[in-house]
Amino acid sequence: MLEWLELSGLGPHLARFRRWLDKMPNREFSQLSIWGKFGRLMLVQMVLGLVSAPAVWLLVK
Repeated sequence: MLEWLELSGLGPHLARFRRWLDKMPNREFSQLSIWGKFGRLMLVQMVLGLVSAPAVWLLVK
């Protein structure tokens, strides 16, 4: 199924991203500083906005 997506060029980048994530400390949300909490909340809002924007556009159109 993934053959038609042509993700063959993303393999090295995804592996590098996975290694970077593996090196990051595994901290719970309550252990983060105020800026870490703010950054995570902003990241969640950006992802939700990017995911929901096409759905809203389709519903409005």
